[in-house]
Amino acid sequence: MTVWGVLAMTAAPARARPDRGPTLVAAEPENPAAVPPPPAAATGGATPNPFDDEPPVSGSPSLDAGPAEPSPATPGTPPAAGRAAAPAPVASPAPAGEAVPLELELTANQQGYDSQLQRFVATGNVMARIAGGRLLADRLEFEASTRTLYAVGNVRFQRGQQYLQASRLRYALLEGVGEINDVYGVIDLDTTKQDFNLEKEASQPLPPPEPVSCTPTYPPVPQWHPYPWAVTAWGGQMYAGEFSDTFTFSGRFRPEYLGGFGLQRRLIDAGPLSLVFDSNLLGHRAAAQPGGFNQTVPFAITPAQSFGELTAGVGLRLWLRPWLNLLFVEGLSVTSDKSNYERTFRQNSARLLNYLGFEVEALFTPRWSAVGRIHHRSGAYGTFSGVSEGSNAYMIGLRYRFGTDRPTSQPMPVPPSQDCPGAPPLASEQPDGLAQQLEQVTMGRGWTGTSGQPVPPPPEQPTVTDRGGVWRNAREQERLRSEAIGRIPQRVDNVTFQRSLTAERRFGFPRDYVTPDVANDYGTTRPEQLRDQTTQGNSKLIRGTISRWRIQAHRLKLTPNTLSGDRVGFTNDPFTPAQSWMDSEKVVITLLPNGDTLVQARRNTLRLEDRLPIRVVTERRIKKEQEVSNPLVLGFDSKDRDGVFVGYNQQIKLGNSTTLLLQPQVMVQRLYTGNTDVYPPPGAPAGSTETVKQPAKTGDYFGLEARLTGPFLGFNTDARLSISTFNPENLPNGTRAFGDFARVVTLPLLGTSTFRIYGAYRFRTWNGSLGEQDVYSAYGVSLEKQGSLPTWGKLSRSYYWRMGVGRFEANQFGTNQLLNVWRANAIGSMNFSYPIWTGKASTSPPVVQLANTPVPIVPGLRFNANLLGIASYFSDGTNQNTIGLSGGPTLTLGHFEKPFLDYTQLTITGGITLRQGQSPLSFDRAVDLGTVGIGLSQQLVGPLVFSGGIGINVDPKSGFYGDITGSYLELRWQRRSYEIGVYYSPYDGLGGVRVRLNDFNFNGPGTPFIPYHPTRNALQRPF
Repeated sequence: MTVWGVLAMTAAPARARPDRGPTLVAAEPENPAAVPPPPAAATGGATPNPFDDEPPVSGSPSLDAGPAEPSPATPGTPPAAGRAAAPAPVASPAPAGEAVPLELELTANQQGYDSQLQRFVATGNVMARIAGGRLLADRLEFEASTRTLYAVGNVRFQRGQQYLQASRLRYALLEGVGEINDVYGVIDLDTTKQDFNLEKEASQPLPPPEPVSCTPTYPPVPQWHPYPWAVTAWGGQMYAGEFSDTFTFSGRFRPEYLGGFGLQRRLIDAGPLSLVFDSNLLGHRAAAQPGGFNQTVPFAITPAQSFGELTAGVGLRLWLRPWLNLLFVEGLSVTSDKSNYERTFRQNSARLLNYLGFEVEALFTPRWSAVGRIHHRSGAYGTFSGVSEGSNAYMIGLRYRFGTDRPTSQPMPVPPSQDCPGAPPLASEQPDGLAQQLEQVTMGRGWTGTSGQPVPPPPEQPTVTDRGGVWRNAREQERLRSEAIGRIPQRVDNVTFQRSLTAERRFGFPRDYVTPDVANDYGTTRPEQLRDQTTQGNSKLIRGTISRWRIQAHRLKLTPNTLSGDRVGFTNDPFTPAQSWMDSEKVVITLLPNGDTLVQARRNTLRLEDRLPIRVVTERRIKKEQEVSNPLVLGFDSKDRDGVFVGYNQQIKLGNSTTLLLQPQVMVQRLYTGNTDVYPPPGAPAGSTETVKQPAKTGDYFGLEARLTGPFLGFNTDARLSISTFNPENLPNGTRAFGDFARVVTLPLLGTSTFRIYGAYRFRTWNGSLGEQDVYSAYGVSLEKQGSLPTWGKLSRSYYWRMGVGRFEANQFGTNQLLNVWRANAIGSMNFSYPIWTGKASTSPPVVQLANTPVPIVPGLRFNANLLGIASYFSDGTNQNTIGLSGGPTLTLGHFEKPFLDYTQLTITGGITLRQGQSPLSFDRAVDLGTVGIGLSQQLVGPLVFSGGIGINVDPKSGFYGDITGSYLELRWQRRSYEIGVYYSPYDGLGGVRVRLNDFNFNGPGTPFIPYHPTRNALQRPF
């Protein structure tokens, strides 16, 4: 028989009066005869569906607090269900100012009330609804004296966009503290403050109830490469040319041969990546040959030569397939004698140089392989004895692997919930603290619920048979693992990508970012790969956020503002197995007063594909837009700081939202060399770009970065100061500054627009074929607006305009002299996009469609175009007016589901600009009047994608005809939930490493994601 009732309880402990008794109301109907029949009678005694969200009857039923007794009834009307034998304590109405009681609607197979213990107990298919939330369990107890709620067995709580399931739940309403065991759930940080506050309306209505999600079991990742040691026999020939020539085969072979042996030892094995120690002992034999320019008689014949070479370094190996990998080695190379080639073909030479190795290896068997390597030694841009280049070689080798690896430590698994197959019994765990000991006394040791439903047996585990070979066994284990994963019920739908959290480590980037983001969005149409990387939006090393997380832990403790656990798992991936998840120890999650969420942990490990562990920062503020960085910074800036420098970040809060970031710096490279060559000579004219080498003085060894962000005097402020020296002689040329002050204004006819005040001192900008240009000083104001227009059929349109006036002091075109002029200009831009052809979407399951991409790939052909007009007038009487039309198609092929070449995106754009007049300033002059851009993104193998682009000046009347206007190369490992990429722009000299985590919205509770591989006679329960 199912009984349901209404309880009223105070759920706002901050306003509850401790001198009053607990509020526990069992609602009674005014006319007992009018009570509807109990649900059991209405259904013929059948047990109702425990996941039925609505009570089967209406009105105010009674509360079953003991054995049922007959009650008066109108003839023909069934008796009311279960009147209380002993009346429950009923509190008087709460006086004004006291917390408003919340009604708790509850249904269960059985309900009872112990008046002496003041404890209400409900068992069997319990469902409690309160303030738009729902709690399901096998057993529910409410202790009125302490206002403590206990729930055991198949516990599920859902309100708004928050979902939690557990084996047990204990929560004290008065103190706002509690504990959850064997917890799994979905947390949406955008709505936690609203959904976990029962006095506020939930963020969305309740969906239908869901049964408990159980942790799936499947075989662990197999070991394809068990041998940590390797020896290699090498042979090769030297190659004349620069380092880049070895990749394009544009040099020439020369009569110098080398051979020898190599030894490798794997240091760290992390799935597709491994770290190795690499050493080689080589012998060189060079025939008599013409030398280079750097000898008494240029290009004279040099004698035959023999010498030895020893290299040692650390390498990073990327496994593309079990039989194919790439290796990059960085280290040192020392020769027994100076090479005649290096001595005569280079300005400087040395025996000890930097070593780089790029290697491709193909395995025949788990032990034997063929390998090819580019062997390069050089001075690393003058770091070693002023040497700028060295020598190169092609080598091929035969490699043999051997040895035994030490057992690797695996992340400790989280066992399934107590209500799932394969869960270890509660009796196998010792109670933690007095509270759990008392609970075991109350509920019994090993209690698993009162629903009467037998726990199903654990699923049969697939066993991997020994087939007599490393690869055969690994292949069989991969097959069983894939089959088991394919049977996992994902229990999510409507998965949609919403944003990303991106972290970068860069080199060669400028210290100041002054190019507005609209330069990419509303400038000349070009391939995605050729977008400007130095815009203001890209200035942050860490940007974006993730709001929707799935979490899993053995035990979580709750307080009014924190959630903590000894070990907690987080994942941004909606599917299981999770491609990326965070393994955090000693976690404390704090909801800050401003709505941000601060996550602190003693140790954080980001695990990719359950194979690659990456240590990350131990503190993260979620939903904060400002840059997050480590206090200690190791940077490289060759244009202002001569190379390597060390900085220390110190953040100062000015008011509630304004932040001042200070970064004192020490110029390490200058300390090492004792000189600087990035400044003009003391006394040089302002704006001079001719630099000289000069001894470093004390002030040259120190610098400072400062940035002010946030609201200031009614403006949204972004002001930056970069000082690369405190030497008074170099200070004017070692200082760069930029400030942007913006606020939204509403004007007649123009509507809502953005008003800006800007100023700058010595900032850099790029101007197509002219390359990098300097603006010595500038200040002015502007008004701008962007928006979208209604679509015409399939044609979408968006626009941007800006009007401004400013004073600029910059290099006059064609000279090194500064010109100081006022400029008034107006810009209007409109983007167009039209889908020409749309192919068929994939019919694979979502988990397959989204294996390598956060958004399903749909083949198609789209045409994008831009119309751009600029009018500029200068105070010296000159003007420059341009109107340009650019555009081109983007072709997408494949679905990115197959292992090879299943995704191609090709973009070809062209642009033509008509110009009337010419700007007198170099940074502002329109020079690329005819351009072509080509961009390609191509899947190579698995999730490995090559992306690149090139822009060319094709104006035959231009003096820069055929010049490169932009270039970009990237190799990235792209998956649904994460992406790791290495990129470089030869044109800009910019590069770096990018890691991106993707954020998804989805419906459904999902399936627990932390791998669980049960072991015989061992209980592994770390969380």
